[in-house]
Amino acid sequence: MRVVALVACLAILGAALRPEVSLAQPSAASEHRSVPRAGGQHAGPQAGASATTAPATTENLEPPPVSPTFSSLSLLGDHLHAVRWELGIVGAAIVTVGIKDWDWGNGSGFQTIEEGWFSKNTRHGGMDKIGHSFSTFVIADLLTDRIRANASDPTGAPITAALVAFGIMGLVETVDGFTGRHRFSREDIVANGVGALFSIFRNTVPGLREKLDWRIMYTPASFERPGITTDAGILPPYERQRYIMALKGSGFETLRNTPLRYAELHVGFDARGFERRERELGYPIERSFYVGVGLNLNEVLFGSGPQPNFARYRDTLPGWAVRKTFEYVQVPYTSVYHENRFSTVRRVGGTFRD
Repeated sequence: MRVVALVACLAILGAALRPEVSLAQPSAASEHRSVPRAGGQHAGPQAGASATTAPATTENLEPPPVSPTFSSLSLLGDHLHAVRWELGIVGAAIVTVGIKDWDWGNGSGFQTIEEGWFSKNTRHGGMDKIGHSFSTFVIADLLTDRIRANASDPTGAPITAALVAFGIMGLVETVDGFTGRHRFSREDIVANGVGALFSIFRNTVPGLREKLDWRIMYTPASFERPGITTDAGILPPYERQRYIMALKGSGFETLRNTPLRYAELHVGFDARGFERRERELGYPIERSFYVGVGLNLNEVLFGSGPQPNFARYRDTLPGWAVRKTFEYVQVPYTSVYHENRFSTVRRVGGTFRD
């Protein structure tokens, strides 16, 4: 499933429907700023007894990661109510893509399929499985943010968001079972679960969000061999996708005040030669791992370093939208990689040859 790009964009639009709610993420700079007191004075060691007993205010407008538990159905209902607009937009986006790209509405009896995982005789070389995981992760991650921003009690937000995202993607897979083209795949359900669990992990381990991003890179046509063009559908084809884990220097205290805060370490995967157009152009089947370094665009644009940037706009709605986009999307030509092709197979007469 390639629901990521449209879901991410429309989920951000969903947030825009509620501009009165802060979309700010806690930043390293805000965590260390002093908090002004009434009259422009700053609290200090000579403050009176009343100041020592008063609860400290904070500029962090989003709660820190909380324990991934919730205690009652009423809390779950509060979480769902907090993201009702976002869920409506995500649902509308998926239905639109389903009708346009996935043949929804061309009904047939319910069918299942054994698709496999990453082997050479699979349909997409595993790219579709990573796409399922990534899509579920993005939906869960965005919903986690919105629950934390809007719910009266955000306790367990990552669990609620992951369950909802897993349910949404499970429903998508079930509807696929009636199309006759895609069919229901148990492997896709497992992949959805992996994405949901990763979202919980990333949003509950303290500091992990600041250190680790999972992104998709979609390269322009000029990046690939001539002749590869986009599908007529809404979402991009698999043959120009690459999935990347990015470890960010800015997330580490020891690197935060050094130039390495702008750098990232990347590990990536893609598969080529599995799609029809690639076969027509003579692509060999290749599944590749990548390691490399990249530029942290969020740190360049919104970081608190000495260079002038847009840091003062980071907590506005446009700033939030840009920062979230760069959490999930790797911009082409902002990184360099060393490629390791761990298999190269050519199809000859419908069979495979090493």
